[in-house]
Amino acid sequence: MVATAISTAVFAVIVLPVPPVLPSSDVGWTYGVSTNSGESLGRPQLVGTVRQVWTGLPARQRANAVIFTADYGEAGALDELGRGTGLPTAVSSHHTDGWWGPGHPHATTVVAVAPGPGRMPGYEDDLRRNFRHVRVAAALLNPDGVRNVEWGGHVYVCTGPRRPWGGMWRDLRNYT
Repeated sequence: MVATAISTAVFAVIVLPVPPVLPSSDVGWTYGVSTNSGESLGRPQLVGTVRQVWTGLPARQRANAVIFTADYGEAGALDELGRGTGLPTAVSSHHTDGWWGPGHPHATTVVAVAPGPGRMPGYEDDLRRNFRHVRVAAALLNPDGVRNVEWGGHVYVCTGPRRPWGGMWRDLRNYT
């Protein structure tokens, strides 16, 4: 029974998304074994960073803006943890999230959330091909330096779309 209890506790920390229960310093090591627990590390900081960039935009610019994430997990985190914070629903072109569409199809500003460089190589180049002005507004980190998907990523503010946001949506879809 003791062995079963110990192995169940270790297995739960490795497989289940427990960071809200345990400090990230206690579960960061599990990311090397299973990415499930590590993916949710730093999500409150992700939401806070995106919110800071979003609220830093002038109100008139926010009225014609969307939050676009390269990864469906980031969109989900922003939508769930960002609820009630003034953030709009995030859109993502990743996997089946892309079927929900671009949000505001006539947006002229896109707050783009990109994971670390190893996860989506060429993402910034794609933004630059589609927008005249792309600037890094914030870096993405997480507590205790766990190098998960967001580690080393950025939040960009993109303006001057080269074609309508809704029109470029199909080209931004990604299934990797």
